[in-house]
Parts: sequence; structure tokens; C-alpha cells
Amino acid sequence: MRIFQFWKKNKKAVVAIDLDTAIPAAIIKVGGLIDQPEEFTAEAKKSAAMLGEEALALFPRYFFGTELEQSIPMLYEVAFGVYDWTQYKAVRILTRLAREGLQTDQIVDDIISHVDDFRYEAQMPTFYFLSGLTGNKKVASLLQRHFLENLEYDPIDAFDIFENLYRCSPDVAMRHADFLKAIARGEGLEGRSPLLDGAIGTTDENGKQEYHWPDDEPVEEHHQLRAAIFYYRLHPLDEEVNRLLDHWEVNHPEENVRSCIGKLREEGQGEG
Repeated sequence: MRIFQFWKKNKKAVVAIDLDTAIPAAIIKVGGLIDQPEEFTAEAKKSAAMLGEEALALFPRYFFGTELEQSIPMLYEVAFGVYDWTQYKAVRILTRLAREGLQTDQIVDDIISHVDDFRYEAQMPTFYFLSGLTGNKKVASLLQRHFLENLEYDPIDAFDIFENLYRCSPDVAMRHADFLKAIARGEGLEGRSPLLDGAIGTTDENGKQEYHWPDDEPVEEHHQLRAAIFYYRLHPLDEEVNRLLDHWEVNHPEENVRSCIGKLREEGQGEG
């Protein structure tokens, strides 16, 4: 066990830090803020000040050496513990380690054994992280099962999982490709509120309810377009999907959508 001792400036006392525990903990804590640049920087500075310069030489071992395996149990505590906002970030680190060949089978098995009990907020990101393990049959089987289960409850959640399944195992996903055509037709979307997908609702001066995404992307027939475009990229000569795209290219109320469809089809024709 390595112990690093340093002098606190405000007290002439020696504080002992167990680096075997402190460094992995700092990596997890700082890494969990990767999507929050300001907080990430602040926490990184705080951890660096606590550990001191003498600890810097030890950090590479936790990324490239066997000591990283010592931090995996700490990641497990976060990933498979009580839900909070750091849970899916710990899962993200674990799946990255698995992609790099570190305890791949064990990590995949353990995530699969826990993911059914995850809350939705952690489960859906976990499916995305797992999909990066391309060609992994266990992951493909898990994603296919959840895709089929979600078909009964929410076709859009099923669609999101389908995209992950395709990323992981195109061959398995293609067995269900006709599902995309059903979504493109609007099947199962009747009466679905855009608020379920994170859209922002507003009311105009005439009392009409309108929706838009935070980035102002139009909501109209959003999922139908997504599905049609996905299927078109797979089968650009499909007659039904081309009829749908013909309609939207001419009639969709948003000019940028009409333009994007036109460019997509020009690219498709060029590839053909």
C-alpha cells in the first residue's frame, strides 16, 4: 500500500492519503463530470490539489496497467448501486473498458444481470453504451429482447433500442427492419404527445398548441421521418418509403426538412 503524506498549508499537520483508494476515487469522480466542462475542470483542480504532484506519476497505471482492475469494484458500486445521476456514467466507463478488452465477458455479464432493474433514466443510456460492443452476441440478444418488449408499450423507445441494436449487430437488427416502415407510416403513434420525447409545448395567440425541440428542430412527423430515412439508407429503392419521402419533400411545412430530404435522395442516387 502506497501512502502519500503532505503538509496542509493552514496547519502544520501531516495528512495521510491511501493512493490505492484516492486515485481511483478521483478518476471516477472527475470522470463522472465529463459532460459538464466547468464542473469537470473545477473537480479536476480540486483533486489535483488534494493528491499533490507526487501522485501524477501513478495515474498512467490506472489507465494502462493492472491497477485499473482494482478500481473496477468501485465502479461497480456506483453502476449497480442506488440510482443517481452518476450511475450511467459509471456504466459508460465500464463499457469502455470492456470495449478495450479489459474483463469484457465479466463486465458484459454483470451489466446484463443488473440492467433489467435499472431505472429508465439509466437503462436507455446503458443500451447505447453497450451497443458500442459491436458484434457481441450477448449484447445483441439483450437489445433484441428489450426492443421486442418495448414494441408492446412504446414504439419510440423500441425505435431507440433498434438503433442501438443496429449499431451492435446489423444482421440481427435487419430481421426487424419492417418495423421501421410501420413507424414511417405512423403506426402506433396515434395521439402520442411530443412532450413524451422532450419537446417543448407553447400556445400561440390563437390558443393553438405548438411543439418544438429545444434546438428548434420541427416536431411535425418527426419519428416518421426518422424511421423513413433510416430505412431509406438501408433500402434506397423501396417503393413505399420513396412514396413517403416524395410526399414530405413536397408538402412538409418546414423548408429545411424538405431540403434535407432532397439532399438525402441525391446522395442515395449518387451511391446507386
